[in-house]
Amino acid sequence: MHAPRFLLPFLIALLALAACTTPALPTATPALPTATPALPTATPALPAATPALPTATSALPTATPAPDHTATATPAALTVAIAAHAPPDLAAALQDRLRAASVSGRRILLVTDSAAAANQVAMGQTPSPDDPLARRVYVVVAPFATVRDNITLNDLAERWQGQGDGPLFASADAAPALALRLGQPAAPPLPAAEMLDALAAQPGALGILPFDALDPRYKVIKIEGLDPLSNRFDPQTYPLTFDLTLTGPDAGLLRPLLAGAAPLTNRDPSRLTQLIMTGVTAMSRGTAEKMEQKGYVYPARVISDTLAAADITHVSNEVPFIQGCRVNNTYMNLVLCSDYPYWAALEAIGVDIVGLSGNHVNDFGRDGARESIAFYRDRGIPIYGSGLNTDEACAPLLWQDHGNTFAFIAALAWWPETAWATDTQPGACYFYDNYDRILADIRRLSAEVDIVAVELQYHETYNPWPIPDQVAEFRDLRSAGADIVTGVQSHVPQAVQPGADTVIFYGLGNLFFDQMQSWETRTGLIARHTIYEGRLLSAEILTTVLEDFAQPRWATADERAGILRAIFAAAPPKDALPTPQPTNQPTNQPTNQPTPQPTNQPTNQPTPHPPPSLPWPAPAEQPQDHFWLARPTAPDANLISAATYPFGGTAGGRYRVHHGADIANPLGTPLYAPAGATVIHAGLDQPPNVFGPYPDFFGNTLLFRLDQSWREQPVYVLYGHMNTVDVSAGQHVERGQPVGTVGMTGIAIGPHLHVEVRLGGSTYEQSYNPDLWLEPLPGLGVVAGQVVTPDGRAWPEARLFLYRVEAEGSRLYQILPTYAADPGLRPDPDWAENFALADVPAGVYDLVVRLGGQLLTQRLTVEAGRTAYARFVVAP
Repeated sequence: MHAPRFLLPFLIALLALAACTTPALPTATPALPTATPALPTATPALPAATPALPTATSALPTATPAPDHTATATPAALTVAIAAHAPPDLAAALQDRLRAASVSGRRILLVTDSAAAANQVAMGQTPSPDDPLARRVYVVVAPFATVRDNITLNDLAERWQGQGDGPLFASADAAPALALRLGQPAAPPLPAAEMLDALAAQPGALGILPFDALDPRYKVIKIEGLDPLSNRFDPQTYPLTFDLTLTGPDAGLLRPLLAGAAPLTNRDPSRLTQLIMTGVTAMSRGTAEKMEQKGYVYPARVISDTLAAADITHVSNEVPFIQGCRVNNTYMNLVLCSDYPYWAALEAIGVDIVGLSGNHVNDFGRDGARESIAFYRDRGIPIYGSGLNTDEACAPLLWQDHGNTFAFIAALAWWPETAWATDTQPGACYFYDNYDRILADIRRLSAEVDIVAVELQYHETYNPWPIPDQVAEFRDLRSAGADIVTGVQSHVPQAVQPGADTVIFYGLGNLFFDQMQSWETRTGLIARHTIYEGRLLSAEILTTVLEDFAQPRWATADERAGILRAIFAAAPPKDALPTPQPTNQPTNQPTNQPTPQPTNQPTNQPTPHPPPSLPWPAPAEQPQDHFWLARPTAPDANLISAATYPFGGTAGGRYRVHHGADIANPLGTPLYAPAGATVIHAGLDQPPNVFGPYPDFFGNTLLFRLDQSWREQPVYVLYGHMNTVDVSAGQHVERGQPVGTVGMTGIAIGPHLHVEVRLGGSTYEQSYNPDLWLEPLPGLGVVAGQVVTPDGRAWPEARLFLYRVEAEGSRLYQILPTYAADPGLRPDPDWAENFALADVPAGVYDLVVRLGGQLLTQRLTVEAGRTAYARFVVAP
């Protein structure tokens, strides 16, 4: 605002009157005219004694003029103009400070015509010649789900002037200054609150906002590669930095008055924190092998500069540090650890804090967990998510940086139960047992610190879209007050969902892990959050690609575009998901048996499944076990098939439907005949002897026809991916006779044996679940059953939760899926199962399925050497 117009005539008259009376002063004091009392009415406060001044001053020397208010010249006003291109908020603050103020007795006169002002307040390009009164940084923005990362200054100017490849909007508080740099705008300015809607309404549009007006729903577009979110940002080189300067002869007098009238900058580096959060780290197996070959910092070499530059660098480490941990790079080895020297890789990326919510933290038992926790604490490395007991594991980690305060919380929402901390034993904080406690901590801490960051090790999936349970539970954490919610379980990048002041990363994928089996597992996200003055300002997505089983590199532009498009397309709907009301009494459970309600059982939206379509047979009235086959390896080798890729499964969508069981062992491990049999084929899986879906699927292959038939049908057993085949076609073998060694031929990505049972014929489409034919190990049994519709169609890819019932309560033992939809997949003729789990310890279990808005439970008793069966009927 400027000086009120109605004051200007009065000020001009006052100055004119002073100019007219000054020449009329007498040369001698005695000659003062009697008109002295007739001072202008503008000085009515003069005392009544003023008319007597002539007689009182008649004796004064002629060189000393008599004191007279009309004789003192009025100091010239300090004229100041505030340029029209100054941001409105800054101009208003300066006007408030200047209005009705004076400096050294001189009034300040605000004028609108800069030519009439001796002193100028104006916006100019950085760097300014003197210390600025204020500095403002503006940023180019797009909606969060934007692939574009950068724009040139020339392209920006063309858009501004209406000539580019899309519109460019500016907020009303940014537009005046931008005109200095970019010329006259083609589009009128917008209120900042309307920017997001305007950008969404015109795909490809960009906007410009003040830096401090950002929120996570925007993506910041770099200008010529310069990133205003970076904590290495140099405002002197950034083209949209503007300084408010004061120039003029009276600048030295005015500057102290104007200093502090408005915030010095809208991007104060002393209040900015850059937080980096990373995905799955397990420096084991193939990664460990490469580290031993190429050095302990090998995984970090490409990305370390960026990660170490953050103010807080986080890593989610899934595995324990065990001194002398041996490298075990066998296929599907799931007992993982890192040797002490491997910390060098995490040190190289500047790790400040470590989340320990992974489900492998107790792979070396409770003592191994204690050793690993001591490893961190002896070195002063802050950890959270695991501890020596539940209280320690669930305790938040408090942090402070650049005046911003943080609370970090981590929990495990996945099995096995041996990874969970107890009141007296170490492990990870189990999410469902501590659900109420975790939400209460979030609510409390959200009122005490600026940023609450929660990470959850959730159900392992291999798809970019989060499952609805995951969406609902991550949103529950956000609703409780979490500013940042991160999934650290997914081995592929998953969707990201920003809010006005929050963000959810459903899954970051891998950081340091050896999963080279698919493009999706090779790709990863690194979340880089900007926290400014206690508020989450932005969430950036950095993209990586794994090379050589150990070393992530930055994705190329095309690779990055593909990764971003995949996760943007996988974003769940913004609306909250409904919460079904589970039935209290399953229809397939006796009414006199209470339904168990495990305390760790999620209660929200069930996972959607493909619709049931395949007709499914009913089980035999009296099904019989037929555990005819010996385990294919010696007792000192691994005998158990991998639960991550069971018969009928897809490993979370990574692979084709599995027609067998995989038993992992080191390359060259001896293999033995499963029973008395004749060798039908010994050699490569190639025409004319193709046993897989296409040639060389199984590589070196053995096909046996058992001596014993099942109900007059021949029984075949296939061994695939072998390294050596030590028997010949037509040869008869006895149970336990050496027949070859473990390999990784065909499509295998690691050393293991693929075992199949084929009934009635030897084709790929005649495969049956070998877990129902392999002899159970001592003390172990099998759980099998079906989940079908009332009209007998199979539910594909439904999840069942198997809880072990113990004196202290139910504990989750394992989650198992029903078979995927595949017309070439056949259930056992007796059991008619569409799920099975082998090698289950004898005991009492509750089997729970949540499907179609229902919660159904059956209690099973697993006996050694036998099959325990459950059948669920669920309407679509």
